[in-house]
Amino acid sequence: MKLSKILVVVCLLFITFKAYTQVNYQQQYLHAKELFNDAKYSLAMEAFKPLLEREESNPFPAYSSFYYAVAAYKDGYPPLAKNMFLQIKSYFPKWSKMPEVNFWLGKIYFEAAEYNQGLNVLAEIKDKTFQENIYNLKHHTFSGIKDVEALKEIYENHPKEKAIGEVLAMKIAKQPLVNQDQELLDELITKFNLDKKGLDLVKVDESVFKDKYKVAVLFPFLMNRLEPTERKKINQLILDIYQGMQLAMDTLKAQGINVELFAYDTKRDSAATARILAREEMKGMDLIVGPFFSEPRQLVQDFSFKNKINMINPLSTDSDVIGVNPYSFLLQPTNETIGRKMAEYVAKNARRKTGVIFYGEDSRDSTLAHAFKQRIEKEGFKIIINKEIRKDETRQILDILVASGRIKDMASDDAKGRLRLAQDSIGYIFVASNNDLISTKVISAVETRGDSIMVIGSADWLELPVINYEAYYRLGAVLYAPMYMHKETDAYEIFRDQYVRKHKVPPTQHAEIGYDMMHLLGHSLNKYGKYFQIGWDEEKFLKGYLTIGYSYQNSQDNKLVPILEFGDEGLEVVYELEENKNEDRKK
Repeated sequence: MKLSKILVVVCLLFITFKAYTQVNYQQQYLHAKELFNDAKYSLAMEAFKPLLEREESNPFPAYSSFYYAVAAYKDGYPPLAKNMFLQIKSYFPKWSKMPEVNFWLGKIYFEAAEYNQGLNVLAEIKDKTFQENIYNLKHHTFSGIKDVEALKEIYENHPKEKAIGEVLAMKIAKQPLVNQDQELLDELITKFNLDKKGLDLVKVDESVFKDKYKVAVLFPFLMNRLEPTERKKINQLILDIYQGMQLAMDTLKAQGINVELFAYDTKRDSAATARILAREEMKGMDLIVGPFFSEPRQLVQDFSFKNKINMINPLSTDSDVIGVNPYSFLLQPTNETIGRKMAEYVAKNARRKTGVIFYGEDSRDSTLAHAFKQRIEKEGFKIIINKEIRKDETRQILDILVASGRIKDMASDDAKGRLRLAQDSIGYIFVASNNDLISTKVISAVETRGDSIMVIGSADWLELPVINYEAYYRLGAVLYAPMYMHKETDAYEIFRDQYVRKHKVPPTQHAEIGYDMMHLLGHSLNKYGKYFQIGWDEEKFLKGYLTIGYSYQNSQDNKLVPILEFGDEGLEVVYELEENKNEDRKK
């Protein structure tokens, strides 16, 4: 046979073999695709495997790799799917189906909480037909993030992402008003042209001025249980607040401020409260003070919102009391505000960045501790122990702070499994509890240690008979003191004399609170009208009469938290305004 004929035969055999091979690849691909369409993903993956090889005779490696990756994802193997999609990007960068590859990668990254990677890969998709699906994927993903602070961080890294901005705005709007970042919310609404109605935002834009203002006091007076005796009443606290308010009314009247009080007995009962709110006269009130208990409070919150009547609680530090009612206020700082303020103080004054948190069993304590921890860690500080201390377990404090042993820097376990802290290893201890046993154990333990630790606690500690000024001074203790009263001022002496003349007994702390609150509210109504929050929002500082004062800018709780320091020249009160954080105020 001639050479030319041999070459022709070989070529024909090669072409026949190549055609046969391609037909074989095609049959294999169609079989694998059929398994995929039937949702038999494990079998489909096995069928696609031979087709993954990048050979000249195989026209299906890109498609096979894609369906193999999707099948792996649907069969419960996202990491395997991710690796295959990344391999496709590497081997077939100009493939026409690359937008779909990136979309799947974005979805897998999102589900693994790798949000930055997901956003970056989705940004590579320029095909307009994908944009709606991309937006829906982002919106669904970020709506599932419950932690608003975590969402804020993602937004800071991707400030142009509208889907993140919309979700973040919705989540901020759903927070209790006292926790809302109003500045950021306004930024998001303006930047992304968001619908305020869709966010259920209610803004009070205009006040109402009157010749006389009516204030309803909804307290559990329990009039049917009061006895005409000199003994302490079962609701003495309530009576003290109201008596303080009444005395303030005398002062306001003398100053030409026309405010009238209307007292109603809620009896700690929702049915009694509902009957009060059903009275036609209630709709004509300009302000409601109280109530104190949860069930009556919810009824009043609804009434306040529906009828656009401001309400204020003089005692609570719970942000849930305000909820999302723009007409509801707290006279005192919330637990979150106190925690944040103390963290800011510690960040500026602690000698070392490592610290310890002890908190009690009460929900108030855990909220306070969490707010402190969240803020101090944002400042770059570290919490090495964050521990709940139960009433019958206060001995743990001594075990943690005083246990002996050579520990270099941090907390570690001794042979008995107890935590131990080395000398001079921590800079601060934050105590979120008014429990006497917890506070005395902490103070005793720190004194025993003898190193320089800043101890932060409540001004209620000053009532402890076993701890004196010298002990606080030696410890360098710092106490948060909401509603702190200066009792050496002329104003306080005048108030005390008036109260004693009228009631024949010295004023209690709650009488002081009632007096100062009514003084603030009376002057605010007179100056700013029925919706005094408009004026409050424009003022950095509202001067108190017995207290240092108040700060309600962009807030519905009092942002001013006095801090007590124990110095060589006696007790010093330090406070800092929200809008002027670099300038401490001292009195």
